[in-house]
Amino acid sequence: MSNPLTPRLAELRKQFGARLRELRVGNGLTQEQLGEIADVDRKTINRIENGMFSPHLDKVFQIADALQVPARELFEWDGVSSR
Repeated sequence: MSNPLTPRLAELRKQFGARLRELRVGNGLTQEQLGEIADVDRKTINRIENGMFSPHLDKVFQIADALQVPARELFEWDGVSSR
């Protein structure tokens, strides 16, 4: 049984994706380059950035390591965490 995507979850995915894009671009990386470093498919990076996919925690850690930031930075946007 799969859970339906609520409006709140959809919004959080968009915010997470926008933050990922911001950090990626800030590091001067393309989606493909980040994917190679993080061992994540470029299409997956694209889907995360567009709020279409929610990555497993292990992938979040891989992406954070590739960006050389603490994982919590992926969950902070507009100066506020996603609590």
